[in-house]
Amino acid sequence: MKDKVLEDIPFGLAREAGPEDSSRPGRAASLLSEELLERKGVKPTAMRLLVLKALAAQQEPVALSDLESCLETVDKSTIFRALTLFLEHHVVHAFEDGSGILKYELCHNPDGCSVDDMHIHFYCMRCHRTLCLPSVRIPIIELPEGFEMESVNYMVKGLCPHCKKSGGA
Repeated sequence: MKDKVLEDIPFGLAREAGPEDSSRPGRAASLLSEELLERKGVKPTAMRLLVLKALAAQQEPVALSDLESCLETVDKSTIFRALTLFLEHHVVHAFEDGSGILKYELCHNPDGCSVDDMHIHFYCMRCHRTLCLPSVRIPIIELPEGFEMESVNYMVKGLCPHCKKSGGA
């Protein structure tokens, strides 16, 4: 049986690497990143792929400054332009987490971020981390006639389990 490498970009896109990719797993991940950007209508430049991979490596939503720290050799304006383009093409979504800072995270639906895909975020007022709560869905909101919902930002603030256990605020 042939060895196969399964590369999974956290966008709901996964594929088995073919024989040409199996000896180079990084190449398979790179191809998936390129395919994702192309599918979303974004030209996959080297810098955009670098920003995309940095976002994919994060465990929670990140600020521009967090990405700057991860990508020390990349200019801040380059990262910002990539994020802006990703927002326009629904590669990422952004929200203000209550700290006054915009946070970014990847859209997990390969077809784009829709209200149905959104989930609640939690901002810990002690450790200042923003966490995704993907199992907690945003409640359905009935808008008055004539209104159309395009996005929702549902933020809960309080103490995360770690901070609560260690003594609170």
